[in-house]
Amino acid sequence: MKIAIIDKKDITLKIENNSIKFEGQTIPFKLIDILILNHRTSILTKDILKLTKENISILLISYNNDNFSIINSANTKNAETKLLQYQSLSKKLQFAKYFVSNKIIQHKEQLHTFGITVDISFQLEQVKNATQIDGIMGIEGAFARLYFQHYFQEFPKNMHKGVRSKQPPRDPINALLSYWYSLYHNIITIKLLSHGYEPSMGYLHAPFRTHNALASDILELFRAAINQAVFSLIQNKLLEMDDFTNKGGVYLKYEGRKKIHKEFIAFVDVMQAKLNSEIATLKKMMAEQDEEV
Repeated sequence: MKIAIIDKKDITLKIENNSIKFEGQTIPFKLIDILILNHRTSILTKDILKLTKENISILLISYNNDNFSIINSANTKNAETKLLQYQSLSKKLQFAKYFVSNKIIQHKEQLHTFGITVDISFQLEQVKNATQIDGIMGIEGAFARLYFQHYFQEFPKNMHKGVRSKQPPRDPINALLSYWYSLYHNIITIKLLSHGYEPSMGYLHAPFRTHNALASDILELFRAAINQAVFSLIQNKLLEMDDFTNKGGVYLKYEGRKKIHKEFIAFVDVMQAKLNSEIATLKKMMAEQDEEV
């Protein structure tokens, strides 16, 4: 996926000659699959239609990075994939075990990069023997608490409170984790839509209002990599305390957000092969489950 981020305040985008133009810069359509814009960017609706006609999705980010909107083509793709997905929902347990067991393994490996060793044999056995989705979620939640006890110790103490917090984040590390999780969750959602999946129908996570549960399922397989990327941002001193604001929760400032665009684009690029592979694995599992019905 080719991503362009235009995160400037109060600018107007124009579409000319199959390119996006702004402030003397030009980005050809052929270089973009996803266009990420902040909430103060102006673009005409006729130009939005030109972008979506070329299968370019638009991701809008709010001021505090706590609200995202996706604009893409209304054309339905691969209806047979949706049908296969719906049929496979009767086998949720097998899918849930796949997502959680792999998440636990990946988080163990990520902690190993810090020189921390954890024994996950008990958790993996629990997942294997689980008979209910709620039970698997409980195993995942308990392991996540153990994981973050180790993870937060690798950061300066003034940047975290030692526990995972969200809605809202309570410290800079949690703010950064939530931002990257949310961004990549939307990248996964766009990818699923482009392949014809219904992102709201998940296996591990239950559909709820506007929640894209299937994107959340797949995100579990990328959280460890995001956690490592966040650690690298702080380790390389790309962000500091002044890049965050505390207003009803701790959030990454506009200026801080701009500092890590390049790193996020690089992350998406590095993860592209894995994301493609996981979506292909999902399709294969769906087909296998369909054969069993």
